[in-house]
Amino acid sequence: MRLRLQTDYALRVLIYLARSDGLVRVESVAEAYDVSREHLVKVVQALARHGWVTTRAGRGGGVRLTGSAADVDVGEVVAAFEGRQGVLECVLEPETCVLEPGCRLRRKLIEAEAAFYAVLEGMTLADLVARPGPSTGLARLPVG
Repeated sequence: MRLRLQTDYALRVLIYLARSDGLVRVESVAEAYDVSREHLVKVVQALARHGWVTTRAGRGGGVRLTGSAADVDVGEVVAAFEGRQGVLECVLEPETCVLEPGCRLRRKLIEAEAAFYAVLEGMTLADLVARPGPSTGLARLPVG
């Protein structure tokens, strides 16, 4: 399974905002990640529709997290941008499967998608941006 570019950008925007104070210009995010400003504007609009960010237009405007980073569930963000479509058409529409009844692959694909989201659900944006403690020995990883 591969995440769509829009999902990747949504996560990048949220991580950037979680590491910033106050309003951030979309241009700043685009420059930091070397991505299209126009594409990020669409992603920010989608994030705003879902309530994860607040935007303010005009001079001095920008975007910021609506609440705290701890309130943003990564699994919910991915599900909102990806949708739970199933990896194959037959996952959601078993009548399209020429191998049914008795197809074991369909059941395993359903389990795999559930496991994918189970790993992400409950993980918050705050978890993603938390700096490793001195005892972890982990180097700071670049964003994106």
